[in-house]
Amino acid sequence: MKIDEIQSQQAVQESKQSKGPQSGNSDDAFALLLQNEIAGPGEQTAQGVAVCAPMSVPGIGPQSLSGNLAQSPQVSQAISAVNGVLTQFDSLQNALQTNKTPKEINALVEQLNAGIADMSDKMSGLPADHQLNDMAEELKVSAYMESVKWSRGDYL
Repeated sequence: MKIDEIQSQQAVQESKQSKGPQSGNSDDAFALLLQNEIAGPGEQTAQGVAVCAPMSVPGIGPQSLSGNLAQSPQVSQAISAVNGVLTQFDSLQNALQTNKTPKEINALVEQLNAGIADMSDKMSGLPADHQLNDMAEELKVSAYMESVKWSRGDYL
């Protein structure tokens, strides 16, 4: 009985493979994908896959990073330093979008590098497995890349 089922499934698969790719099917698949995107997150077609809504994802904030509400001074200083670097990134982004002078942008890049150095000092007091260390490392790399991009003239 099982062998018959397997053979019938193989026959169906072989018949699908022998037809080969058809442009109509790929156009239909693209049209279906396009229709799903146009319909928005609230509407799904029968063949669409349910996606996790953004509201169901837990937010991340200082409380979730620290693990508890009673923070040590080192953790609160590290959070403050990370927040300061993020603010400096926002300032740099705004300056680049509003066509500030190169002198002003250079000053912002230097401030960002100084903020990264300050953040590194404050992060040294945290345990090695603390969640903020990963975020701080990503900020260091991003700041370095922005500094290199500015130095070689990518933003001019």
